Amino acid sequence: MSDHWIALIPEQPTFVPDSMAQQRARDRFAEIAPASEEIAIKLSDEIQFFDCGENFERVLCPSCNSEIPTGWWQDRMDEDYESGFRLRSYAVPCCQTRHTLHELVYDWPQGFGRFAIGAMNPNIGKLDDRFIREFEDMLGTRLRVIYQHI
Repeated sequence: MSDHWIALIPEQPTFVPDSMAQQRARDRFAEIAPASEEIAIKLSDEIQFFDCGENFERVLCPSCNSEIPTGWWQDRMDEDYESGFRLRSYAVPCCQTRHTLHELVYDWPQGFGRFAIGAMNPNIGKLDDRFIREFEDMLGTRLRVIYQHI
């Protein structure tokens, strides 16, 4: 059986909301997706990668919108990881503009962070924009929504 997660991560990878905001967000996620098998908060001292699992299609350059070869991206992922991601800036192969791995455009969205909150098998489809804005206000940061299929 496969699982589906809706995960929210801050657009700023090092941002971690305070514990009260985290708990309010967890409680609200449980209200929005009451059929979820699990609502999980993930915290890390190091920056971690939050992927979309089987939804992954491609990586694009944010400067020229060219597709970035998967092999190049995987090599940078390996190079950047040292007990957590450093998010160094790399010259992309298409136009040589420098970007961190977090700044690349992922189809489907993926990203990096020290904090995530997610719902497992929430059975709500895509998270409505009004809920995303509500979570952003609650957590005090812009968020990236990741739909993971594993």
